[in-house]
Amino acid sequence: MNIQVLILAFNEETILPYTLRHYRTFADKILVYDAFSTDNSRNICREYGAIVQDWKTDGLNDAVAKHIKNTGWINNHKSDWVICVDADELIYFPKGVQYTLEQYDSQKLGVIKPYGFEMFSETMPTTSGQIYDEIKMGGRDDKWYGKPVLFSPRRLRSIDFSAGAHTCTWIDIDGNDRQCPSPEVEPPTYLLHYHHIGPIERIAARYDATRARLSKTNVDNKWGNFDPGIKHAQDKRKAISKTLHQVIA
Repeated sequence: MNIQVLILAFNEETILPYTLRHYRTFADKILVYDAFSTDNSRNICREYGAIVQDWKTDGLNDAVAKHIKNTGWINNHKSDWVICVDADELIYFPKGVQYTLEQYDSQKLGVIKPYGFEMFSETMPTTSGQIYDEIKMGGRDDKWYGKPVLFSPRRLRSIDFSAGAHTCTWIDIDGNDRQCPSPEVEPPTYLLHYHHIGPIERIAARYDATRARLSKTNVDNKWGNFDPGIKHAQDKRKAISKTLHQVIA
């Protein structure tokens, strides 16, 4: 089974080793669209065998990100499954990659919307293994984190993500218009979002840096967070605490 992973990144040197370490366990090809990172992100990608592709964008532009996720996989005719994610998002198969995708193939599923989790830790990971071996707690939120970013190119003609890839519409191989699926499929798939790790001051600083990069397109469309970083971080942590539990056994 051939699996391709597309990752969008900008200055993600802290999380990228964990992300690439995870996807390297089952992906046949990892392509990182990098928005000209100024940290060590590009070198890390090459160290882990990922292909780096320039992501030309005027700051954080979700219209450009949307286009990449909609089309970046189209000319790859070898892949049975494609995963399109941001650098801190890990598609996780609790019942195993091969078994899960074989079951989806037998059900002729085209697009999968995973169960979404915002993973949480007050401290940064230190493991040299997989990040979910150390950070196992998270809060469930299918609306914001259960993105339909796993799909089979063999069963669809096109896909159209919303800004942020929280929802999608798609056209199946027979030309039928299809809506975004629910996450209630068997076996389940998780999307683990590793953004809220480390001290809250770190999270707030990252939110402020992201807000400072918002393109005119994002501002005009009100895509993204416009609150001060510390307020947004505090609000997110309150939301996480309501459903916080052990996600990974």
